[in-house]
Amino acid sequence: MSFLMQHLPILLIAIPLLMAPATILTKAYPGFQKALDIVASLVLLGLSGLLLSTVWDGGITVYEVGEFGKYGIVLVADLLSASMVVLSCLIGCMGLIYSYDYIESKSLNLTYHSLYNLMLAGINGIFLTGDIFNLFVFFEIMLLSSGALIVANETSTVTKISDKMEATMKYIVLNMLGSNVMLIAVASLYASIGSLNMADIALKVRILSEAGTMPWHIYAIGLLFIIVFGGKAAVFPLHYWLPDVHPTAPSPISAMLSGVIIKIGAYGILRILFVIFAPLKGVFGPIILVMALITVGLGATAAIGQTDVKRLLAYSSVSQIGYVFLGFGMGAIAYEAGEIAGAVLIIAASFVYLVNHALAKSMLFLTSGGIIHKAETRDMRKMGGMVDSSPVMAATFLVGAMSIGGVPPMGGFISKFMLFDAGLKSQFYLPIGIALVFAIFTLFYMFRGWILIFWGARDPQYGEYSHHGLSLLMVGPIVVLAVLVFILGIYAEPILGIANTIALQVMDPNPYIDAVLTRVIR
Repeated sequence: MSFLMQHLPILLIAIPLLMAPATILTKAYPGFQKALDIVASLVLLGLSGLLLSTVWDGGITVYEVGEFGKYGIVLVADLLSASMVVLSCLIGCMGLIYSYDYIESKSLNLTYHSLYNLMLAGINGIFLTGDIFNLFVFFEIMLLSSGALIVANETSTVTKISDKMEATMKYIVLNMLGSNVMLIAVASLYASIGSLNMADIALKVRILSEAGTMPWHIYAIGLLFIIVFGGKAAVFPLHYWLPDVHPTAPSPISAMLSGVIIKIGAYGILRILFVIFAPLKGVFGPIILVMALITVGLGATAAIGQTDVKRLLAYSSVSQIGYVFLGFGMGAIAYEAGEIAGAVLIIAASFVYLVNHALAKSMLFLTSGGIIHKAETRDMRKMGGMVDSSPVMAATFLVGAMSIGGVPPMGGFISKFMLFDAGLKSQFYLPIGIALVFAIFTLFYMFRGWILIFWGARDPQYGEYSHHGLSLLMVGPIVVLAVLVFILGIYAEPILGIANTIALQVMDPNPYIDAVLTRVIR
């Protein structure tokens, strides 16, 4: 047990990395391959929960890979990173189980398992690394594996392979451009500061700021990181890849893209804005606030006119990530204005919003896979009346729509109420007013989607729905996520407590810096 606790952070990366070749070597035994992968996924979920518990009880955990001090690779698990790892492992596990009956068997057997594990390893590495260059490395692992997963074949033939290839090309090319920008930013930061350790960089940037000798190009480097993470999060004007990728990706991959991968951008902004470039919050906060408001409005307006169920959910994700970034911008501005308590409330609300959206939207994408499986089309105009043949999907989609729309008693209501209340308390009247208007848009397009799919009756010209029912492997993960969304609405105290502590840690990076440098500096 002591070995397990000692090496907990590295195991969350090493296990999926080892599972990638292991699932290739066992492809001659598909049943064993599936069992091995699902056991590994459940183990990851358990270890992530154990890490969160350890960090909650014992504080920030620092793990050195090698004996090179601050010049080597360091893994750091604070409450923010540990919580994000739990979220990625949970949604990843649900997506993997769902995939077993959704992905075409040959594709599943040959490449899907290994690529899925590489994606999880990259995601967990992003959340746990304390080294900014290794953040870039894990980004590349996640990018290439998730890009390949977009073209995985499904049992349904609704999506053409040519559409998949086009979407994958956009995803890879645009994200590779982002990766080049990130590499330039990392190299420039190293040339300026002389370190890749995020805690060490944060300390040196603070010293430069306090001495009044901050070089002008540090501001430019910070803007480059905002571009990089804004692109990963699909924030305006870097959102354009998401609506094309979501409709063509298999639904479990769409769930990972919207539930976890775009949240990586939000995580990166928190680290950059409040830890590494903490003295520059007053400069970058208004930029993020403006980007967020445009993102909220653009995504919500575009979602209203969609007829493709997955494109509707994709534009909804663009709008909803805008609300998360809205909190980041308001929090940074409030902190610079000396309203520390208000800033903490806003950041805590943003984290609660992030978690609720991740769970609800990943569940909605999994549900959309079942809808497409049943209707054999993504066009909502060709649906209708599915509530009779698929009551479970109707109920889970309604739960997700209520949560995204901010209707009680779902988790989304708690997060929207917290964000709006915290913003108003800090006198962000105009941003909250704009956000509230587009929250009404959200209610409209989500419930319009539910009515088009499940209410009324299907036009006879489109034929009958498929009589092939959904398996427990597909329904189970959807129901689990729907239950979690409901629980977070009626019993939000645990997530609120975690979010408040995370906000306090984010606003005061000193414990993070001290934990890392005290442990590794030599």
